[in-house]
Amino acid sequence: MNQYIEIKNARIHNLKGVDVKIPRGRLTVITGVSGSGKSSLAFDTLYEEGKRRYLMFSGTQLTVDSVPSFDSISGLSPTVAVEQRITRQSNPRSTVGTRTSLSALLAVLFATYGIRDAEYDDGLPLAMNMFQKFSPAGMCPKCLGNGKIKHIDENAVYGDKAIAVRDVLEGKFQKIPTWRNRLADYYKHLKVSPEQTLGSLTPEQLLALKYGSPKTKFGGVNSFIPVGDHTYDKAGEITPRQRLFLFSRIYAEEISCPKCGGTGLGEMAAHTTIGGKTITELENMYISGLCGFLKALPEGYKSPLLNEIIIKLDCMVDVGLHHLSLSRPVPTLSGGEIQRLFLATYIIADMDSIIFIFDEPTIGLHEIEKEKLISIIKRLAEKGNTVVAVEHDENFMRAADYIIDLGPDAGTGGGIKVFEGGYDEFLTCDASRTSPYLSNKKGFFIKPETRTVNMSKALHIAEAKLHNLRSVSADIPLGVMVGVAGVSGSGKSSLVSDTLVPLLKQALKTKFVEDEEAEEELPVIDAKLSGYEGIKKCIVIDQKPIGRSKTSCPATYTGIFDRVRAMFARESGMPAGLFSANSEGGCRVCHGEGVVHHYIGMGNFIDTDCEACGTTGFIPEACEIYADGKNIRDILNMTVDEAENYFNGKDKVICEMLRTLRRVGMGYIRLGQKTPTISGGESQRIKLARELVKIRKSSDVLYILDEPTTGLSFYDSEKLMELLQEIVDGGGSVIITEHDPYVLSNCDYIVELGPGGGSDGGYIIVAGTPSELKKSGKSIIGRYLK
Repeated sequence: MNQYIEIKNARIHNLKGVDVKIPRGRLTVITGVSGSGKSSLAFDTLYEEGKRRYLMFSGTQLTVDSVPSFDSISGLSPTVAVEQRITRQSNPRSTVGTRTSLSALLAVLFATYGIRDAEYDDGLPLAMNMFQKFSPAGMCPKCLGNGKIKHIDENAVYGDKAIAVRDVLEGKFQKIPTWRNRLADYYKHLKVSPEQTLGSLTPEQLLALKYGSPKTKFGGVNSFIPVGDHTYDKAGEITPRQRLFLFSRIYAEEISCPKCGGTGLGEMAAHTTIGGKTITELENMYISGLCGFLKALPEGYKSPLLNEIIIKLDCMVDVGLHHLSLSRPVPTLSGGEIQRLFLATYIIADMDSIIFIFDEPTIGLHEIEKEKLISIIKRLAEKGNTVVAVEHDENFMRAADYIIDLGPDAGTGGGIKVFEGGYDEFLTCDASRTSPYLSNKKGFFIKPETRTVNMSKALHIAEAKLHNLRSVSADIPLGVMVGVAGVSGSGKSSLVSDTLVPLLKQALKTKFVEDEEAEEELPVIDAKLSGYEGIKKCIVIDQKPIGRSKTSCPATYTGIFDRVRAMFARESGMPAGLFSANSEGGCRVCHGEGVVHHYIGMGNFIDTDCEACGTTGFIPEACEIYADGKNIRDILNMTVDEAENYFNGKDKVICEMLRTLRRVGMGYIRLGQKTPTISGGESQRIKLARELVKIRKSSDVLYILDEPTTGLSFYDSEKLMELLQEIVDGGGSVIITEHDPYVLSNCDYIVELGPGGGSDGGYIIVAGTPSELKKSGKSIIGRYLK
């Protein structure tokens, strides 16, 4: 067997003929600045070729030949990878329990050992599907397993008897196709005038308005409002998605199902217990608590089935997922949590001779939790597997057997192998942007003094009880940089994202800025907030994906593309729509994507390059127009750094946005990169850049960020921190939820939650300056601060 996986002349994206040897059965870290080509080598080259060969050999999927992006790869074996990319996350119904099969195992456990309430014991044997809410035998008949129903507020629709029928209907529903024809039919057959008030309608006319009438084509207002998971299909060409968008937010509120109490399960599951708890109660427990509960069950429950469940739960605790519950939806997990969920599955499977590729698995972990994760990943290698990790974490790199450093810079300035070898040798590599931070030749900049904290100018949160918070009261000073720290599940997000942010949104109203796709309805928060009166604007920058369409990209999200299209329109005298892939300029075959999706059955697709447009996504006429030697596709293929040089002297507004993107560490990203392939950390920094350009002065502006250095190297993190410090120097305030000790060391004040995660957390264990936390015996992060 080959001792190395050898890649020769890798040249995809910005890789410039990279040759590397990756030792088999060892832990290898691929590092370098953001955009240096790490993912291109690990995922787009090594993983994609390993997957292609396995599928070709097994005959489980058709493959399509494409232009090779390397000369050869030898020493490959079956390859498994987990990326941070949004598109590879699970479907909306998937939970931690379904993803790990633990929910199914619990269902079997209840079917075997469950004790039924005598009142609901029909004498028939229990079955596994009775405890699965999306099974016909187990789901609640009212909500069909969803746990929630749509409740139509008829008073909101018809309560104002003085309003005209026309104003109710046409004012709210005029965008719906064929609506006017159906209204006319309603008016004619029921002898109703559009000017009539609701109060003047006869009972028959009002009933027909609500529910429709066999005399007319009009299906009634209520038929358009989604009820539960279903929608009456009486609206012609209107899709369920359009109905949901147009009606549910106006007239229907989502409430907990009154029949099942929100569990989604039928009566049998609701009245069957193990150890006095139903399957819903067990799935809602923290994994650490569930594991302890099952271990404490009496001897009569001991079985190979129970042992298998406990082993899986123990493994999830070991990889740092103790704070989750089995009912937690997978799409709500961070990229790091998803990877650790997969990692737990791999460890349980006890496989060897596999190539595992991870994308920054330490993301979202506290320093104390990283130690255990690193030892688990090393154990994978010790079992004969080859582990490759794209990583920036200092301790992870120290634990690696082999280091590959790409760079030296991002984008066109990267894609070169800077170093390959052991960690000790890497420390002496002066050409690397990373090694000087590890060897302390440069070191991450830590500001020598913190700003003075004025607690008379602070946000005060009182009696926060959401999730695991234990009636927490917290003072968060303004005019400084505040870090919120704590182990996973300690309550950081519950305090900041789920309590402080909704309270600020409620208090500041129009002064509050967040993702335009965020939920409009505010949750009810059982906590009080004061001290916000001096805030002129609050900007929340989260890691949710930017843009939802397949053709959206950083250029469209930031507004750059509107000005680019206008520039080409001026140059050519053609309409701006010609230079949009979503408009008249889009390829008619691939609809602007540049690739064609072919369905081959069993939920699988093959993507092939679109021959009609040559992968540009545009019709030929759009690409024939040039501005200073570049066409529209050339512009979208530029990195931010390249575009900044191109637009210098051409468009000040575009240049300002590009300059800000570069400063937040996004100089390497291409303007036309599809947003579904952009990680959460990258999305957050693009959002930050957009908001910074909008606001000229940061005085009395509050920025709230969630781990903004996710995915950044030491070099790029340092540049981002410089920018955040400038915001505070300009009179602004910054609140950061963070784990990175370098970032926290540069904060002026730190609020640390803990001491543990889940049921062991929810307290503020210490708050103060970084120097005070370093001296505190209560602080956990204090021992890691620089």
